[in-house]
Amino acid sequence: MKTKQNITLCWKKTGLAVLLSLTAACSGDNKTQQEDDYALIILEDGQTVDDVINKNENDSDDEANTDDIPITSNPESEGQPLFFNPENSEQALSGFEFCCGGYNTYQAHGFDKLTGDFAQLDGGFWAADISGHLGERVFSSFADGFNLEGEALGQLGFASTGSMVSPKFTIQSNYINFLIGGGNNGVTDANTTAIALLIDNKIVRQASGTNAAMQVDWQTWDVSEFNSQQAQIKFIDHHSDDNSDTDLPYLLVDEIRQADSAAKVPSQNSKLIKAIQTTTAPASTGQTAFSRVSNAEQNIAGFEFCCGKFNTYANHDFRATGDMAKLDGGWWAADITNHVGERIFSSRADGFLADGTQLGWIGNEATGTLSSPPFTITHSYINFLIGGGTNPFDSEKATAIVLRINGKIVRHATGNGLSDKLDWFTWDVNSLIGETAVIEIIDQDNTADEAALAFIMADEFKLSDYAAVEPSSESIVTQLNQHSIPLPLTMADPNPVFLNGEFYIYYLIDTAFHDWYLTRTTDLINGTFPQRVLEATGDAQTQDQWTGSGSVIKDNDNMAHLFYSGHNLDFSPVEAVMHATATDNTLTKWEKQVNNTFSGTGSYSDFDFRDPEVFYNEQTNNYWMLLTSRYNEDAAIALYTSSDLKTWQAQQPIYTADKPLNFEVPDWVSFNNGQAIIYSDQNDHERDVKYLVKNEDSWITGKYPSLDGEFYYAGRTASSPTQTLMFGWVAHKNTRSNIGRADFGGDLAIHQISMTESGELAVSIPEQYLSALATPVDEDTQTQSAQTNNDNSLLVSPGDQVLLGSNNKINRLHFNISSDDTDNRFALVFPAYEESTQTASIEINTATETATFYFGDSLSQSSSNVTLTPELEGEPLFRREEDLTQHIAGFEFCCGGYNTLAAHGFTNLTGDFSKLDGGWWGGDVSNNVGERVFSSFADGFDEDGTALGWIGNSATGTMDSPSFVISQQYINFKIGGGSNQFDHPKATAVVLVVDGQIVRSQSGKDTQPDENNKLSIQWATWDVEEFIGKTAFIQFIDLHNDDGSDNSLAYLLADEFRAAALPAVLGEQSAPTSENRIDSQVVVPIDLKQGITVDLLLQPESGFGTAYINDFRALSFRLYDLDKRQVGIYSKQGTLNISEMTRFTEATKP
Repeated sequence: MKTKQNITLCWKKTGLAVLLSLTAACSGDNKTQQEDDYALIILEDGQTVDDVINKNENDSDDEANTDDIPITSNPESEGQPLFFNPENSEQALSGFEFCCGGYNTYQAHGFDKLTGDFAQLDGGFWAADISGHLGERVFSSFADGFNLEGEALGQLGFASTGSMVSPKFTIQSNYINFLIGGGNNGVTDANTTAIALLIDNKIVRQASGTNAAMQVDWQTWDVSEFNSQQAQIKFIDHHSDDNSDTDLPYLLVDEIRQADSAAKVPSQNSKLIKAIQTTTAPASTGQTAFSRVSNAEQNIAGFEFCCGKFNTYANHDFRATGDMAKLDGGWWAADITNHVGERIFSSRADGFLADGTQLGWIGNEATGTLSSPPFTITHSYINFLIGGGTNPFDSEKATAIVLRINGKIVRHATGNGLSDKLDWFTWDVNSLIGETAVIEIIDQDNTADEAALAFIMADEFKLSDYAAVEPSSESIVTQLNQHSIPLPLTMADPNPVFLNGEFYIYYLIDTAFHDWYLTRTTDLINGTFPQRVLEATGDAQTQDQWTGSGSVIKDNDNMAHLFYSGHNLDFSPVEAVMHATATDNTLTKWEKQVNNTFSGTGSYSDFDFRDPEVFYNEQTNNYWMLLTSRYNEDAAIALYTSSDLKTWQAQQPIYTADKPLNFEVPDWVSFNNGQAIIYSDQNDHERDVKYLVKNEDSWITGKYPSLDGEFYYAGRTASSPTQTLMFGWVAHKNTRSNIGRADFGGDLAIHQISMTESGELAVSIPEQYLSALATPVDEDTQTQSAQTNNDNSLLVSPGDQVLLGSNNKINRLHFNISSDDTDNRFALVFPAYEESTQTASIEINTATETATFYFGDSLSQSSSNVTLTPELEGEPLFRREEDLTQHIAGFEFCCGGYNTLAAHGFTNLTGDFSKLDGGWWGGDVSNNVGERVFSSFADGFDEDGTALGWIGNSATGTMDSPSFVISQQYINFKIGGGSNQFDHPKATAVVLVVDGQIVRSQSGKDTQPDENNKLSIQWATWDVEEFIGKTAFIQFIDLHNDDGSDNSLAYLLADEFRAAALPAVLGEQSAPTSENRIDSQVVVPIDLKQGITVDLLLQPESGFGTAYINDFRALSFRLYDLDKRQVGIYSKQGTLNISEMTRFTEATKP
């Protein structure tokens, strides 16, 4: 029983002002006014102020008394048709009894503002298969159509979309009756399939079908309040049959009539904005809209968190793009009027770089988006505070907040035009109760002017049964387009599948607990807004505290299954395979089948047991699951099999190797001429995507096993009827700067994969990019030292280059290169610019058949004279302190037995180098200087004096030269042997060390012995002008033990190190580790006499690119300032002929 409290309330009848007193009734100086304007109300137990204020409104919200509504039993003839042909007033159109005019039949009959596919509709649709219709025809959004050329298209199908408005009419009766069918999405929902009543171009009534297939039913609008006003009916089908919900993707309408009797009682849902219930305390009414999975009590919907530096929002379950990743959480809001709590969201607030650098305010020019965690709408209203800029969400400089359902925008709001105040805003979401939603905050205004409102502020998102302010119909979004987002996305492992004519890219987010998300695409340029489809629990008591990679498959009964990894370090097992099944055709809602969880047993590890790839094997007639695991402690691609996708049996592994780390995300890919298994090698210095092929009964690594360099990872494939695409990520650097190291997760990168006639996998640029980036850019070269031939090809000599300007949008550079020089090195260059003194390049080396991305390569931009006598130019680089005349920089010493090199001033000898007996007799070297050279396989002695003869190619070791002061611009020397760079696990290289850092490096070219069986060494040059005056030393490295693990020569040769004023060769700048570093490399066959083709795909907005070489291999690289860099071609060695050099971009959108 309710009891009265000793609380009195003064309620001002003419407004919402409230005065509370705990002791007495209302008092005031003006007694008469008090009696007229105030009523005394006593709150009962459990009753709120809002209950009292909204009582009368609640009472009036009930549906009208049905006894007062006249219901006709003959709606098909009651009243009159609603609208007629403007050109023929005798022709009633609202029954759709017209057709067959071909393209634009509706427009020819007076309908207007046709969009999308509606112009193709051939009038009313023959309705024999439509239950409940009148006459012969109905309006159908999927009906028969014609194209502009008059070609008959047949039924347009459920994927057709569009809108149009009827001829104008005057409302002369109390009701509008009509037959309607199809989808149940009204104009306030995503995927609208509805009709709407427009007055003054504003929607005042709406109706949609009931999801009854091929059926129309009567509905009624009460329009008595609009009597005598002119109106139109808008027909809307924005459902593209994209499986984003379970509603029917079409609209049916028939027999629209106005009458003074209703066909049925009008629904309150026909009104766009119904009577509202308001609250005087929105900050404390209702519940927070969304929460953090690992701490549900934390008020992230009020932005009451901070100070996590870079990616603070992502680590609190938000999805941040652009500069929003820099924000340091909620912003201290002491200077903002109407804020709730201590902090708010501000798109220009304090931020940090990924390397920890504090930025202060990131400022008005900051842009990006911030998306909330998904949440379920459980109340009629969403209330929130908003301030800042007023540009709508579809503006190029948007400062707005939107609500998305199924990834599509259904509500929007903009700021209040103030920089120091927030105001309440309300969305009516009653029609969306039960839907999963995301709130997205958008700031695309990069205006730097402090006076501009180029930012957005927000606070305190609440779900409530009471509105903070009256919702506006203007906040409702009903549109077909502008729901998608540009690709690529930031992600961890993608797990793609081709379904329903689209690539479904399921992927792990690279933050929090790695939930599964989904975006869909056909053109690879744009994707659907990411939706969370599977949530990690974040709970240390569950197997899937973290989720990991897996796969999606439809079984033989067309039921969809999702297999994923569950990871929990506090569990035993640590990793397990888990299973979920789809609950509807959107493939965004999945039910976990926890009872089907299993892990490795027997010889398989249960610590490493992840990344299930499930497919039906036609040859064995059962389901196969490939997994990342370990087998008897070896790295393994595990195999399990099943007949029902529930119970799995362990089989012998597909592939094993004695490696310390694993073969991750294995992927089975089939072609007409064979199968392959793709996997990501997790091991240090071997980290990239490789493939296996079948060799009789076993799987072996394919020829040219690496498909891309080390910055591309987690590649998995999906196949359409016409192509196979591999989806992976290009790693971010841990500092989000060019000099950082590869991190976990990155940006989506997509390659096309095929199998050659010889059974090798080949990588090429996807056809979708060729189609989308097909508009040539008319631009002149900005820098050109090359010659132009008569056929407009370019002749580029050593030291010459051709450069194009920078471009800040996705673009593609295509060219062909040929040369008569068999020994050639050239580079795709991204030169230094005003804000960066470091050049980046992709060097293509024909001798070593490698493409290598370097950052920091300072290419020579001049035509410096080359010395004709490098062996005489300058002076020896280093000397022996005990005998300055002895030419140790040319290795003209020997025969001291064990430790001869140490006795001549070389230090820090490791491995077999202590055994070397000084310089090696150079009679077997065709182009040495003097009598001796350094050789890592030369004659040696044991410590006990035993002569060993050649210590052989399996010998390994390192040593440092005597130190020296750099005094000249160049260091010239001769080098030969293996091509593995200094940071390769099988390195054969020399490096220059300054201040403890490797600043230059050089390796041999894998040059084989000549016809006389003599070895070869070539001149190399380092430009060291920037280090003049610095103390340095040369380190000699041979870590190749000739184990057959690669094709590189397993030794190092070197000779004649000299400090010189002129270079021995031009452009010989190799990449060091710190600023001048090898980031990525791939081996690719190159024959310049036949010519090679390169497609360079550049994504400046995301800061990465991919070079596709000869449609065979790709080399992806990270370059964050790509939008500011020129791009071109530079010849390091040999003369190049460049043809068909063209940059392509997207066509300008109308």
